[in-house]
Amino acid sequence: MDELFKKALKFVLRWEGGYVNNPNDKGGATNMGITQYTYNSWLKNHGLQPRDVKNITQYEVEQIYYKNYWQRAGCADMSPKFAFLAFDTAVNMGLARVNQFLKAAQWKYPDKFIAARRAKYEEFAQYGNQKIFLKGWLNRLNALALEIQKL
Repeated sequence: MDELFKKALKFVLRWEGGYVNNPNDKGGATNMGITQYTYNSWLKNHGLQPRDVKNITQYEVEQIYYKNYWQRAGCADMSPKFAFLAFDTAVNMGLARVNQFLKAAQWKYPDKFIAARRAKYEEFAQYGNQKIFLKGWLNRLNALALEIQKL
């Protein structure tokens, strides 16, 4: 795994934290940002029995993020700024959103990518109880915008 991935993963893990099972979070139980569903799928694909996501190892976290998000989002083929943006977006919002925001950014304007992501968060916040997450989502996005300026 390359240094850019490790740097991006460190950023992601600052925001994803430890074990959480917030009843308002549509993703359900997560640990270090990995949902129980994702963990079960990864274990099954490796011939292993399901386990509680509370017990996920650091190695498993790194492997899941690298293979399921970094590689699938195509981050290795992007500029460092877009790799960071795409990886964090894939983790936080899903792989499909990455392509949507890349198109909005015309594959060359990081600020447009960030603006599209911000608009999607604001849209999400209009539904049900999701507004309680808006401040955290925007804090993460603002930190990401600062982080990519260092690249």
